[in-house]
Amino acid sequence: MNKVQILATGFEFMKEGIRGIEPVIEELINSAQEEIHIMAYIFTPSALHILHLLNHAAERGIKITMVVNRIEFQDEQIKAWLNSAGKKFPHVRVVNFCNPEGRQLHAKVIVSDRNRALVGSANFSWGGMVANYEIGILLEGDLAWKLAELIDMFSDVVKT
Repeated sequence: MNKVQILATGFEFMKEGIRGIEPVIEELINSAQEEIHIMAYIFTPSALHILHLLNHAAERGIKITMVVNRIEFQDEQIKAWLNSAGKKFPHVRVVNFCNPEGRQLHAKVIVSDRNRALVGSANFSWGGMVANYEIGILLEGDLAWKLAELIDMFSDVVKT
């Protein structure tokens, strides 16, 4: 059985029963016991704290698989972390999505332990976490497993 919660950013969206996207991202990373899967269009310097949380997770031995759109166009600090994480931690895999036809990876997904997943419109940026009006969902159950499988499959197919 799957459980679904609505998530959002933007003051007008934040009503009773709707959780903020950024705290859920932090919770998913911090609570991971085995693995984390991420698909992302962009990380900006205002989301460096998320990379720090991922670094702490990697230090705890959490397996991390990340597929990030066009790493070469990410901010220099972000690019440095993404390019070094897999070298520093053998259980961290960062895949650069760079489609020769110019297609973009625009997904924003994070899966924790294959049983909880956030899927939404928010980028890992100031706008996505704070300033914009974004909506997402937190899934718990079999659908989170399927998302992790999809990310695994995609990361194996994509050229790094």
